[in-house]
Amino acid sequence: MKMKTVLAVACTLATAFVMSFGLVSEAFAAMPHAPVHLAASLVDAVREFGPHLAIPLVVMRANLADLQKRATDKIAELKDDTAPDAARTIQADHKKLLDEIDALQGDIRKAEQDEAVTPPANPTANVDGARAADIYDIGTRAGMTNEAIQAALRNGTAVDAFRAQAFDHMTAQSARTPTSGVHVIRDEAETRRSGLTTALAFRLGGIDQPTGDQAAQARGFMDNHDVVEFAAAAMGYRGMLRTVREREEMLERAFHATSDFPAIFSSAINTLLERRYALAQPTYRRISRRRDFVDFRPHYAVSVGEFPMLEKMTESGEIKFGTFGEGKETIAVLPYAKGIRVSRQMMVNDRLNAIGELLGGYGRTVARFEEITFYAMMLSANTKLSDGQVVFHASHNNLAASGSAITVASIGVGKAAMRKQKNLDGATMNVQPSILLVSPDKETEALQYLSPINANDSIKVNPHVGTLEPVVAAELSGNAWYLFASPDEAAVYQWGLLDGYSAPRIRFDEPFGTQGQAMTVEHDFGVGAIEFRGAYKDPGA
Repeated sequence: MKMKTVLAVACTLATAFVMSFGLVSEAFAAMPHAPVHLAASLVDAVREFGPHLAIPLVVMRANLADLQKRATDKIAELKDDTAPDAARTIQADHKKLLDEIDALQGDIRKAEQDEAVTPPANPTANVDGARAADIYDIGTRAGMTNEAIQAALRNGTAVDAFRAQAFDHMTAQSARTPTSGVHVIRDEAETRRSGLTTALAFRLGGIDQPTGDQAAQARGFMDNHDVVEFAAAAMGYRGMLRTVREREEMLERAFHATSDFPAIFSSAINTLLERRYALAQPTYRRISRRRDFVDFRPHYAVSVGEFPMLEKMTESGEIKFGTFGEGKETIAVLPYAKGIRVSRQMMVNDRLNAIGELLGGYGRTVARFEEITFYAMMLSANTKLSDGQVVFHASHNNLAASGSAITVASIGVGKAAMRKQKNLDGATMNVQPSILLVSPDKETEALQYLSPINANDSIKVNPHVGTLEPVVAAELSGNAWYLFASPDEAAVYQWGLLDGYSAPRIRFDEPFGTQGQAMTVEHDFGVGAIEFRGAYKDPGA
């Protein structure tokens, strides 16, 4: 009898110990240092110290929360690139956890039903367990040490008294670690680089007069007037550079040392280059549509037919389904580059004027290169669509049978041909031309023809005035003329850059030397034909 009493007391103490560490799942959530499977360990402890005792309901709930977390973590291990064998193993482990969760949920439901029918045999143990859980929750949230929490549990400290201790602990911690408002301060080196770049770009002509934050950052460098002065500012040099040798040595140090000047110089030049490139307005962009490329591989330009025509529904409510026509053309972006060199004399002597004109002018040069490339493609007999024919071909119904001068009648024929074009599904497109493209040889004729004239005779009125915009391309020659629809309505040609780039760029090729600064101008550009229905050609006369 005495032995049974000792065993009962021991089991009661074990149960209270378990409940004090795992009464509620929130207590575990508030303990970042707690083991992941603490709840399961406590369940095992109950079974070891008292096999005949029922596992407390609160411990089972904590164990359930642990299993659910493990199941969530396990399924999260599945990735798109997970090997098939590993994926099957993960799925098997996950299913096992789900089975354990189902079984435990059944045990919890049974325990809840038993608890509702039969009151706990030891109410005091439950009260002590609740106090322990509350103290653990309060202590861990307050950042108290485990020793302090254990001492409160052993001493029988009441929850309210312990809450006061936790508040005092947090107050002491706050006093030792004062906090203040957060102030985001720009790094001084970053501010200096930004200011130098802005000032140099302004001196080169790449940007307008800076304002706001840019002006504040660049204010200390706006009085610099040549490359050497900007190099000295980037190096932190505050003295006077009196001789040519000193100026050369400063440039050499700025480009050779681990200074920020190469990046500052490159950024300012690229800003200038991008601005000059954007100001250029090549004619090919008026008759083609832009689409950038994600890489250098050939990209499909898909022409999709219009929606199928509507049909009357049958008496039974049947809806007939149509199909889309689809054609494919390929086009790719290609890399282009050219090496250039700024001479030693220009770098030492220039006050940025010549350097700005030389490098900034390359923006216009690149735009001119695009113009040449586009019209070379357009006029080439090798530029064919997927049907094996060039864009302007009799089989496409967009090429006049014989050349004609620009007249009311000839333009009327071209307009009619464009309006009668059919899409891939056979529906009439009714395309309206908006551009009259000519060579310099036909410029005067085109301008005279499209100028409004107050005619006394209605027969002499030009009905096309105001409906067509003349565009003159220097890369064209001869008497041929073209009608084009707006690229937004019916694009015939497409152009684009590599995704992420909006302009050509300059990259330094080698460090500064006795012969000057070498660099490369790089540009990725693609152009090609994608359709034929939005244009018409007359060989001219």
